[in-house]
Amino acid sequence: MSLLYPLGLLLLIAIPILILIYIIKNKYTEKTVSSIYLWNLSERFIKKRRPISRIVGLISLLLQIAAVIMLAVSVTQPVFVIPRAAKEYCFILDGSGSMNIVEGGQTRFDKAKDKIEGMIDDAFKGSAYSLIFVGNTTDTIFENYTDKERCKKLLSDLEVSYCETGTADLVSKAQALFDANHSVDIYLVTDKNYGQTENMTVLNIASEGENYAVSDLSYSVENGSVVVRGTAMSYVNDASLGLELYLDGESAPAVLGSVNVVGGTPTPFELVCENRIQLKSARVAITNGDILGLDNEAVIYNVDYENSSRTLIVSDYPFYIQAGLISAGNSQIEVVKTEDYKQKSGYDLYVFDSFTPEELPQDGAVWFFNPQSSLGGTNFNYQGDSYPSSPATFSKSTAKAVKNLLSGITAKDFEVSKYVRIGLSGRFTTLATLDGSPLIFAGTNAYGNREVVFAFDLHDSAAFTLSMDYSLLTANLLNYSFPAIINGTSYYAGDTLEINIVPGAESLYVQAPGGKEYYPDTSIAVCEFRLSEVGSYTVTMTMNDKSVRTFNVCSSLPEAERVPNPTESMLIVRGIAENNMRNGIYDSIIAFLIIFAVIAVADFGVYTYEQYQLR
Repeated sequence: MSLLYPLGLLLLIAIPILILIYIIKNKYTEKTVSSIYLWNLSERFIKKRRPISRIVGLISLLLQIAAVIMLAVSVTQPVFVIPRAAKEYCFILDGSGSMNIVEGGQTRFDKAKDKIEGMIDDAFKGSAYSLIFVGNTTDTIFENYTDKERCKKLLSDLEVSYCETGTADLVSKAQALFDANHSVDIYLVTDKNYGQTENMTVLNIASEGENYAVSDLSYSVENGSVVVRGTAMSYVNDASLGLELYLDGESAPAVLGSVNVVGGTPTPFELVCENRIQLKSARVAITNGDILGLDNEAVIYNVDYENSSRTLIVSDYPFYIQAGLISAGNSQIEVVKTEDYKQKSGYDLYVFDSFTPEELPQDGAVWFFNPQSSLGGTNFNYQGDSYPSSPATFSKSTAKAVKNLLSGITAKDFEVSKYVRIGLSGRFTTLATLDGSPLIFAGTNAYGNREVVFAFDLHDSAAFTLSMDYSLLTANLLNYSFPAIINGTSYYAGDTLEINIVPGAESLYVQAPGGKEYYPDTSIAVCEFRLSEVGSYTVTMTMNDKSVRTFNVCSSLPEAERVPNPTESMLIVRGIAENNMRNGIYDSIIAFLIIFAVIAVADFGVYTYEQYQLR
C-alpha cells in the first residue's frame, strides 16, 4: 500500500486532543443543598448517570478516535495494489460511412463510442487502454494509457468519416499490439458482421433498419427535353420510392416520379423534363424516410458547362480551325477577321491564323497557324517560307510529353505544299518536323502561358486537315493549352479530385460541404485533393486578371457503406493468446468515507442515548 497524500496523516493529531478533552472534562461532584426537594432530584440524577457515565464516555471517545482515523485515511488516499486484477485493452473503433446510420435518435458511431466508454468505466483500475480509429485513415489515437478520463476525452473528440474503410491497416496495427503483448484483449466496435475472427472480439452495435439510395446519375438532352437517368435501391425490402428532380439549383422540383424496387436489386429509373435544352446541374432526391439520409439524393453537374472557355480566332478563313475546336471541346468561340483585330483581352485562348499581332496577349494561351513574322515573347523566330522536299513526319520520341500530345493519333506522314522555317529560342516539345525543321510544336511563352505553333497553312494540307489525326491532335493540344480544371463532377467520399492548375491561375480554394475551406498548392501542374465528406464541394480558382472561375463536384457515400447490415469475410490476428493479467489498483476513498459516516452516526446515537437517560 502507498499513500497519495501522506500529509493527511497530520489529522491524527486530533486523537491526543480528544483524549485530553476526555480527561479534563467536568465531572459531577457532591454539593450541599438547602432543600430536601432538590436533594431528591439530585439523587434521581445520580442514580441515572452513574451506571452509564463511564462506559458511554469511553464508547464515545473510541468512536471519535475511529472517525478521526477514517478521515485521515480518506485524506491520504491509500493505494492498494491488487495482483492480477486488471487487463490491457485494445479498442478498434469503426468510423466508416455506414456508422452515420441513425437508430433510436443516435448514430451508430455515437453508440459505439458509448460502448467503449462504458467498458473503460467498468474496467478495473490499473488497466491499460489503446484505441485504433478507422476513419479517413487508420490511426492509433492512444496506446497503453491508464488514465480513464484522458482516454474518454480523446475518444469523445473523434468524428465519424464518410469513407469506405478497409481492414488491412487495422489488422496490421492490432497485430503489432498483440505481438507486443499476447494477453491484450482486442475489441472491434462496428456495425459489420465478420464470418471468422481470431484473437479479436467483434462488438456489433447495429440493429435492423431500412435504407434507400439513389446513385449513378447521368443526363442527356433529347428532342428538346432534359433526360436524367439513375439507379434506385432498397437494401432490405421491396419498396415504392418517390422521386423528385431538381434542375439548376431550383428550390421547386421540376419533375415528380416514382420507381418500384426489389429489395437488394438496383433498379434503373428515368425522369424527363420537357421543353428544356440546357442543364447546369441535376439533383434527384428520394422522398421516403429511412435510417441513412446521406444517400437519399445525388447530384450531377454539367462538366462541359463547368469547364467552358472563351476562344478568339483571328482568321480570314477560320473554317478548319473552328471545326477542330468545336469537335475537340466546349469552347465559346468568337471569330474576327485579321483586318478587324485590335488588341484584346479576356479570352482563355487566342488563335492567330496567317496573322501576327503587334503584341502577344498575356492573359491566355496562344496558337499560331502559319505565322508571318517573329513576335516578342513567343520564344520562336520566323525565318521565311520554304517548300518541302519530303513529307512531314511525326515525332517518334518516347518522352511522356510527346506521347501525351500525340495520344490516339496514327501519326502517319502527311504532305504539306509550303511551310514556314522556324527557329526556337525557348523550350518546346516538337511533335512533327519537315526537312529537319520543327513543323508542329508546343511550349510556354515569356508570360508563362501555353503556346502552340503549326508552321504551315491548314489549307496547304487538306488531306491532313480532314483526317481524324487532325481532330485528335487538336483535342490533345486544346487540353494541353487550356486543360479542364476538373475532369468530372461525380465522385465517392475517399476519392481524389484532380484539379488542373491552368495558365494564369493565381489562387485556389476548395470549400467542403461542411463549410471548411482548404487552400491547395497552386505551384504544381495538377493538384490532388481528397474528398472526405459527402455533399457538394465548390472549387474556386482566381486568375491573374482577377476573374473567378467556380466549379462544383458531388461526393457521394460509397456503395459499400450504404448496406445497413454488411457482412465481411474475416479478421485474423495471428498468434497464441495468453492470460497474463496486470496488477490492479484500488484507491477509492468511498469505503473510508462510508465508514467515517457510520462512525459519526454511531457517535451521535451514543450522545442521543446519553441525553435521553438524563431527562
